Amino acid sequence: MQVVEAANQFNVVIIPIGGGTSVSNALECPSEEKRSICSLDMAIMDKILWIDDSNFLCRAQAGIIGQSLERQLNAKGYTCGHEPDSIEFSSLGGWVATRASGIVLLMYDI
Repeated sequence: MQVVEAANQFNVVIIPIGGGTSVSNALECPSEEKRSICSLDMAIMDKILWIDDSNFLCRAQAGIIGQSLERQLNAKGYTCGHEPDSIEFSSLGGWVATRASGIVLLMYDI
C-alpha cells in the first residue's frame, strides 16, 4: 500500500507484473505517457487466502501462478476451470487484467 501511496504522491504510473509472460504485451509502456512509470512485481502475492467449500469459492492473491493455483485447488478436489497455454508461468492477476482464455473454456460453452 505504501508503494501505491508514494506513486500517487509523486504522480508515477504503476504497471503491475505477474508471471511476466507478456503474451498480450501488458507490460508495454504507452508511448504517449509522459509520467514516470514503475513496474510493480506481484510475485510475493502468491497465496490462496481461503476456500469456501459450501459455496465453491476461492479467494487468491493476484501474483499466484496458474499452475500453483490449480495444484492447490486440485488437492482439495476442485479446479480453477481455466487453462491458458501459459498456465505454468502466468498469474491470476494477469489473467484478469488481460481477459485471458484457454482451451478448457470450450467445456463450459463460453
